[in-house]
Amino acid sequence: MKIVAKTIYTQFDEMVNYDNIVKIGIKTNWEDADISDDGTIAPDFEMVGRDITGLEIPIGIYKTYEEAEEAVKALHEWFKNQAYAVYEVPKPEGADT
Repeated sequence: MKIVAKTIYTQFDEMVNYDNIVKIGIKTNWEDADISDDGTIAPDFEMVGRDITGLEIPIGIYKTYEEAEEAVKALHEWFKNQAYAVYEVPKPEGADT
């Protein structure tokens, strides 16, 4: 298998060519929100990219906005340095995704 340079390896074991991504951000995922016994709703926070065609690409998922924000910052920092051609999105500790 030939791996394309400039690749993001997502938490979902997918490879994305980041040359085609125009935006990366955080999206609140209410669809998979956890509801506690007291009725509190806790959504997940997804790091998503949008490609040149407008397609939304899931990159990572986090339990808190702060975790997602740190993941986006780390990816942006990596883009600035681009020391390697492949970036693997770290999974939160204890994640089973």
